[in-house]
Amino acid sequence: MGMLKFSAATIPFLACLSLFSPALFSQEFSAVDRDLEYLEKLITGTLLNTEEQQKLLEDLQLNLSMSGSLIENYESTIIRQEKLLSDLQTQLNEMSETYRRQSDLSAKYAKSSRFWRTFTLIGIPATAALCGGLAWAITR
Repeated sequence: MGMLKFSAATIPFLACLSLFSPALFSQEFSAVDRDLEYLEKLITGTLLNTEEQQKLLEDLQLNLSMSGSLIENYESTIIRQEKLLSDLQTQLNEMSETYRRQSDLSAKYAKSSRFWRTFTLIGIPATAALCGGLAWAITR
């Protein structure tokens, strides 16, 4: 078997290389290790941000759902109030019509009352005078 033959300059070069190689590799490995740690922190931060955003989205959906329910309740309340207002308007119209009829009846009563008052004030004394005159004429 053949042995490798190195020149006298090659041996010191290989010795230096063997001494500096671990230092070079350790520097590269520590840089890679730092880069991996930084990448791991970035991934962890991204996951945390994603979880926070997901939580915020869930909260937003819950708030939107609650707002939708409130809007539906308000709409229902407004519809009921509009119905009550419509019923109130109908009742007011009916009361107005009743008041108008009562006013008409009151005016008729006042007119009739004036007639009978006048008739009574004039008719009773006139009737009494006429009856008295007839009775006097008959008795004579």
